[in-house]
Amino acid sequence: MRKLNASYVNWLLSYYAKHLGLWGLLGVTLVVIGLLFYTTKIMDVENELNRNLAEYKQLQSNKTVSVPLSVIPAVTTEQEIADFYNQFPNGASLPKLLGQIDHSAVKQSLILNRADYKLTQTKQGKLIRYEIVLPVIGKYMQIRQFIVALLHQLPALALTDMQIKRENSMSSVVEARLVFVLFLQGDQW
Repeated sequence: MRKLNASYVNWLLSYYAKHLGLWGLLGVTLVVIGLLFYTTKIMDVENELNRNLAEYKQLQSNKTVSVPLSVIPAVTTEQEIADFYNQFPNGASLPKLLGQIDHSAVKQSLILNRADYKLTQTKQGKLIRYEIVLPVIGKYMQIRQFIVALLHQLPALALTDMQIKRENSMSSVVEARLVFVLFLQGDQW
């Protein structure tokens, strides 16, 4: 067998470099770098993956007892239910609450000519729904601030519907139909 010496290796490399050209050498370099990367990084990841899969299978085969999740029972006492219903205003405070709505509309400079009211008893629970339909006229931001102020002042009030219309695109004034529901205690009038 012939011994490789440095001059022969140098001649062999220069011979292939001339025949391959610049792009050929670049391709060979990329292939060598790719092989080095595969052997150092990808093989390590594959080994770790195989090790984790074996560990997972081992844990699955050893799993005999399932641990039950602790479920917190939803127990409510009579006092908690009574406290919940006591948070709502009673029927005797209805004129005061309607006055707050009117005062808030005046404060926002909204035009509130009339309002429609409807009292309905819910079939479940002890609450009464008092539906209030307010057609208001004003600027959009005034109406928005009116709604926010009302919902902050009266926690038992809910906005259930809102319709806004404007006569034309140049008008800053809008007409809004706001539907609120005020929840009241049904047994205290």
